[in-house]
Amino acid sequence: MKRALKFLLGLILLPLAFCILLSVAEVLWYIIKSYKITLYFMLGALLYVLTHLFFYNFSRFYVFAHELSHAAAAWICGYKVSGLNVGRESGEVKVSNINTFVLLAPYCIPLYSIAVTLTYLILNLLWPAAADYGSVFLALFGFCTMLHLMHTYKALTETEQSDITRAGGGVFSFSLIVLINMGVVLALIEIYFPGIVPVWALTGGIIRRTLAFWKWLFENLYTLSVKVFS
Repeated sequence: MKRALKFLLGLILLPLAFCILLSVAEVLWYIIKSYKITLYFMLGALLYVLTHLFFYNFSRFYVFAHELSHAAAAWICGYKVSGLNVGRESGEVKVSNINTFVLLAPYCIPLYSIAVTLTYLILNLLWPAAADYGSVFLALFGFCTMLHLMHTYKALTETEQSDITRAGGGVFSFSLIVLINMGVVLALIEIYFPGIVPVWALTGGIIRRTLAFWKWLFENLYTLSVKVFS
């Protein structure tokens, strides 16, 4: 019963998730258009893509962040955590209990991007001269964000993840992963580039597209039902 409810919730959230993915192109356009400000972010992201494809894919770093995210989510929920092991392609962490948050945290949270951003904010508070190294942090932010996105995509498409099955299935997990990922990434982008990417305008556009889809769907279902039962 619980799994069926999660599947239904996933279906309800699916149009919203797809509308958010459509808005990724808009986000990229604003970033590219403001290249004088976002250049180092784009260079960091591009550097990761090229490194991943041709030299080294940082899989061990991703596995560490993946297992650490499981552990952190479990700790936040008050569960016991032990036995964190990290290999080149896989890892393991033992937790006393699991829930959806614990299972999906690694796919939803760009841990390294958040760590870089927190370091940048704290340094700016404690050491004003850190602002002179803003370009370095922008490049690191782009690098780490692309690491998370590419490995998350790889993990979800190349192998069957037991986390996804246990969390409630592909539809439910996909919807949540897209929603949370884009929400976190947009929030981080707003910290680095306030006003460059119109987050609130994009959010409004996403909501309008989603409502338009549901309106179209219900209108067509109503028309179809009238034809069938008349």
